[in-house]
Amino acid sequence: MPRAFCRPWPQTFIFPSKSNFSRGILTFSSQPSIYDPPPTEILLLDTPSALEAHIGTVRRATTGKYREAHAHVQGLVSRWIGVENQVEHRVKSLLPPDERLVPGVLYAAVAFLSGAIVARHRILPIRALLPPVLGTAALVHFNPRLSANIRAYAGALEDEHLPAVAQFHETGKAHALMGWERVREGTESARGKVSRGVLEAVEKVQGATGLRIREALGVAREIEQKVERVIEEKVADLEGVADTVEKKAEEAAKERVV
Repeated sequence: MPRAFCRPWPQTFIFPSKSNFSRGILTFSSQPSIYDPPPTEILLLDTPSALEAHIGTVRRATTGKYREAHAHVQGLVSRWIGVENQVEHRVKSLLPPDERLVPGVLYAAVAFLSGAIVARHRILPIRALLPPVLGTAALVHFNPRLSANIRAYAGALEDEHLPAVAQFHETGKAHALMGWERVREGTESARGKVSRGVLEAVEKVQGATGLRIREALGVAREIEQKVERVIEEKVADLEGVADTVEKKAEEAAKERVV
């Protein structure tokens, strides 16, 4: 076969040069592919409008404010529950387990109201001071352990928050004790003077009448002294028990405060 007929088919075509045409190249594959062409991925872009953007911003801001308000309310509720638990624990610690509340508290309330009724036509200081004084005195008398616990707790709070007032109270207590000692000494000296005067009068009457009044008074005096000694012993025992209970209550109150 001649060489001129064995030349390959040209793969490039040149189109006529005109204003609307350009050079084009056509490439023919030697054989078709046996595989399917890969699928074309279509990417859709969601472009929100300006109204949707504003609505989303407002919704996110509203949701954030709601969450902040909810967290604040939950914090307040938690703090209130904590305060309730503290108050409940403190009240339970002040209530003595072996002392009944109902009659003593009622008597204290009746004394308070009685003081208010008695002092309603008096001057302002008496109207202000008489009801709490009577109520406190009744509570101390009918519920001594409860009043001791309350006094210890009040003293602990005073020492912690108002040390100047606590020092003033301690000074007042010291002056009150000194005044009480002076009154007791004066009473004892006056009683001694009265006793000596009575003995002198008895001796004069006995010397004038010849009656043995002193011996009779001596027997009565011995009996009176015995009774006084017994009473003093009982009072000392009760004071010792009261001091022990008060110390224990103060120690327990300090431990609870700590």
